[in-house]
Amino acid sequence: MHVTAKPSSFQCNLKCDYCFYLEKESQFTHEKWMDDSTLKEFIKQYIAASGNQVYFTWQGGEPTLAGLDFFRKVIHYQQRYAGQKRIFNALQTNGILLNNEWCA
Repeated sequence: MHVTAKPSSFQCNLKCDYCFYLEKESQFTHEKWMDDSTLKEFIKQYIAASGNQVYFTWQGGEPTLAGLDFFRKVIHYQQRYAGQKRIFNALQTNGILLNNEWCA
């Protein structure tokens, strides 16, 4: 099983001409980020419902707008609830915010 999560909703730090989210921007007038309790329950329940290999894909908008601390919590909760299961993460990003700290 695979799941795609959008921790930053449709928020993005670019305005690409080809992006279809720009057409829907007026529908999402407030910034809404995935809060800690939602993140914890999402990870806990998804891992519990998955087999031995658990796949997470993080995208947006731009998922790195959620911040590095958000993704540190992701790893923390994944490790807490994984048991013997193997966790895989993919990050679909435009790369603008990536730096040495993100890539460490």
